[in-house]
Amino acid sequence: MRDLIHAIYITEVTPLTSELEKLLTENLSNISCVHSMVEGLSAAKNRRYDAAIISNDMEDFYTVEKMIRILLEVGSFRYILVISEKETPVIENAKMKIQGLHMSSAQNALNSILRDLNEIKVTEDTAEITSNHLERMIATTADGISLFDSVPSGLYRIDPEGNFLDINRTLVNILRAPNPAVLRRENYFSLFKDPDQRTVWKEIIDRDKFIRGLIYEIEPYDGETIWVRDNVRSVYNEEKEVVYYDGSIENITYQKKLEDKLSFLVTQDILTGVPNRNFFHDQAKMTISQARYTDDIVAFLIVNVDRFTDINERYTHKVGDRLLQLIAGRIKEQVRKSDLVARLGGDKFIVLLNGLRNRRDVLAVAKKISLVFNEPFNIDDTAIHATVSIGISLYPEHSDEVNTLIRLAEIATFAVKERERGGYMIYSNIISTTYKYEE
Repeated sequence: MRDLIHAIYITEVTPLTSELEKLLTENLSNISCVHSMVEGLSAAKNRRYDAAIISNDMEDFYTVEKMIRILLEVGSFRYILVISEKETPVIENAKMKIQGLHMSSAQNALNSILRDLNEIKVTEDTAEITSNHLERMIATTADGISLFDSVPSGLYRIDPEGNFLDINRTLVNILRAPNPAVLRRENYFSLFKDPDQRTVWKEIIDRDKFIRGLIYEIEPYDGETIWVRDNVRSVYNEEKEVVYYDGSIENITYQKKLEDKLSFLVTQDILTGVPNRNFFHDQAKMTISQARYTDDIVAFLIVNVDRFTDINERYTHKVGDRLLQLIAGRIKEQVRKSDLVARLGGDKFIVLLNGLRNRRDVLAVAKKISLVFNEPFNIDDTAIHATVSIGISLYPEHSDEVNTLIRLAEIATFAVKERERGGYMIYSNIISTTYKYEE
């Protein structure tokens, strides 16, 4: 049975995890092995998995629970094992019981995994049905169900106005209709969520006589919108008039949700929910381009949490992660909606201020951010005091290149920490000869 199981192994590279990876590939026919969370999500985008084995010891281990949440939300996982070389992981999730395993040896871990996988019931993947398979299938399976009803794609035949002429059982299930009779009375085009999508459907079929792989949203009977991929062909009579359309749809909501998650990961910081460095860089570049025509000042404020390592050591990394989330929210509250707050990584945030006319405006915002940290953060009934040091660089005064402006703001931050933690400072050539920037 385990030969039918599709599994994914997500782990950092250590001697023990590498040994387990070798054993897994020798014992499982369908296993993918990746070495980062994002790679894991990318792999899951391209196929469905029954089982996941995830290391809890990765440097960004705080994302393990978030990773599991994403996989359960958009995936078909029936078994998730969290392994650790340090201790038995405890992962709580309302959707399913997550197994935890202290990996004392690769062989023992393999034995546990294979034992659990043997209990999973799966079915073999079936091939995608395209418009070439749309003719009514008259053969029957051993239990008497027609192949027309057993194929995994929803098959339909509609007249030119969209009224159903024929449907299969899979289509009824995809659309969550009460029964086939109810769905047959429906108009296919009425299920489209967006009228513009219906217009596009008709324009393509009129122009090309067929549709291949069109993706759009429809509203099933339970009201929960789903994404489908549609393949359709026109069928003509002897007078070359369209008499009906034969089509097949697949429910690709799983893939679509995963693509959205991946897009989020590319541009957003998974811990705090604010944009990441990649998004910030692109936005800052565009903001500077616009400022060239308006003669406005663009300010880069690096907000660096003071003594964050000490906070982590004293209160645990879990509290430190929660503190970073609260800090991100507090910074966002002090700036305008048109400004941008992003996380550079670690304990560093960066703010992009636009549409400013002078230095006083920049310093006023820096002061506002600095003062709000006089109020402690309450986490698990504990008051935690945290301050930030703010380094500032300006366009066009210091540079018109994004990476240079980030680097200069970073140098100014070092100077603030040396002089007085919790303060703020605009970069100047004087401090650049004293403080060396390190990436």
